[in-house]
Amino acid sequence: MKIVNMLATLSLVSVAISILATLAHCQSPYPVTGSVFDAMSFTGQAWTSNGVYSPLEPGNVLFQTYAEQTASVFSTWHNSVTVVPYVATSMTFDTKGYSWNNKIQPSMGIRVSKIFPHGVISAGTAYMYEDRFQASKAFKASGRTDYVSCWFGWQTVSNDKNRFPGSTWAVIGHISPVERGNLIEQQYITQGYVLHRFSRASIVPYSELTLGHDSQGLDWENKVVSGGGVKVAVPMGNIYADLGTGVMQEHRFNSGVSATGLRVFLNVSYTWHLFGKGSN
Repeated sequence: MKIVNMLATLSLVSVAISILATLAHCQSPYPVTGSVFDAMSFTGQAWTSNGVYSPLEPGNVLFQTYAEQTASVFSTWHNSVTVVPYVATSMTFDTKGYSWNNKIQPSMGIRVSKIFPHGVISAGTAYMYEDRFQASKAFKASGRTDYVSCWFGWQTVSNDKNRFPGSTWAVIGHISPVERGNLIEQQYITQGYVLHRFSRASIVPYSELTLGHDSQGLDWENKVVSGGGVKVAVPMGNIYADLGTGVMQEHRFNSGVSATGLRVFLNVSYTWHLFGKGSN
């Protein structure tokens, strides 16, 4: 029954994404050049993040995947403020079967974003269905989510003149229907140094810090993880990948437990523009 529910949920998300994709490819009744579609943007993104991320979960390999299709319907202030409906789905699972690490979360929503030269701040709301399919009880719920998020990056590794690539992101909001009413805050920052460049790849030693907190005191949400290591970064146009290893130290505030361990990871991301603004 769980597999049937997951397949049904994935089918609904696929239909929603297909609708937006069809709208993006359909022929406008007006000429596209010089029409309102020039000001629209059908952008999307997908990423996957895989590896060992928690010393307090030794030997546990985590797999995370996210995909999103947007349809920008309004922009102002020289396109620095946008209103964007979107459909998205995320899936997370691990090798040890922890309920909080095994879930699927399809959603449909809308967000307002303020775009800066090196980042973006967004506020959004969405309707989300969440199924934690490895839970001993049926942890399934749906409802409204709301959040404020940001992302900023500097000195991208794809620019040969940059030596100190880094980025940071943060989110605060009610982002889990299963944890109804739980206000979750997460923040991440990383700083690297380009030690050596090859024709496509770069060797980048890095340091990183992750902070988490919530209002319900769930142990896995309230933590600090810090560490560093070395990675191979490979930018290829709209595709970016990095493969790395390092050492990390984790402390969970509420339980007071701590551990140090090895981190190994592979991350891949991809962005696209279907047509309209940014498609060329």
